[in-house]
Amino acid sequence: MDQLSSAKMRLFQTLSVFMAVLCLVGAASLVFIIKANKSLPTSNNTISVEGKAERYVEPDIAKLSFSVSGKAATVVEAQKIATDKINAAVKYLKDQDVSDKDVKTSSYQVYPEYKYYYARPADAIGGAEILCYVDYCPPPYNQEQKVVGYRVEQSIDLTIRGIKNTGTILAGLGTTGIQNLNGPSFEIEAYEKVAEEVKNEAIKDARAKAKERAKSLGVSIGKLVSVSDGYYGGYGYARADVSMAQNAGMEVKAVAPSVAPELPTGQNKIVQTISVVYEIN
Repeated sequence: MDQLSSAKMRLFQTLSVFMAVLCLVGAASLVFIIKANKSLPTSNNTISVEGKAERYVEPDIAKLSFSVSGKAATVVEAQKIATDKINAAVKYLKDQDVSDKDVKTSSYQVYPEYKYYYARPADAIGGAEILCYVDYCPPPYNQEQKVVGYRVEQSIDLTIRGIKNTGTILAGLGTTGIQNLNGPSFEIEAYEKVAEEVKNEAIKDARAKAKERAKSLGVSIGKLVSVSDGYYGGYGYARADVSMAQNAGMEVKAVAPSVAPELPTGQNKIVQTISVVYEIN
């Protein structure tokens, strides 16, 4: 065998060994991938269910808001009128044993009051102004606005913990000079705690459903794969709407209730849903 043939033979043997090693590595990798895939859960080996639970709970707090207003030629005078009213309302609440932490100012506003006039025509300088009776003066004259006074408004957010006294407090506030009263809404102070308890009941409901469904399919549930909160849109709460307004020239006594209104609180419905996914065996 000449030298060239010997070199070709050695090259062929080297390539054969390399190909054999490459095949062995590929086979080992394939075995590893197959075993790894067997150890991972797939969507074909799971079961999904939704659990739901609800509870009716009596509310223990009432929330409402009210406002006062003062109108005068100057800001100082308007502030005094509004301050006298708000002080009377706050004093009444203290007399009813409402805690300071449950009385909170939500807004305080000062803004001018306007009246609208026809602008004087060019040939009537010094002539009498003509008052517009709406916030718009139609042609042929232009519209002018003038500040004629100031209005001060203060709004209060109120929490009533002695919920049975809500009607009495509403009636009493009506005698203190307030302009508007909105509410009350009857709520659960420890809502998050109760909602968590209901959620745990929903989890138990989901597991029971998963077992029942697996039994019908002839399989059994395995490890928990995932869990997520469902959405039900919150919870319902009782609300009673009481509205009082003091219009221009109207006495406070004309709108204040003389008898405390009956305000049934009912019960609040708390609903929780939960979605779970289990492996199946």
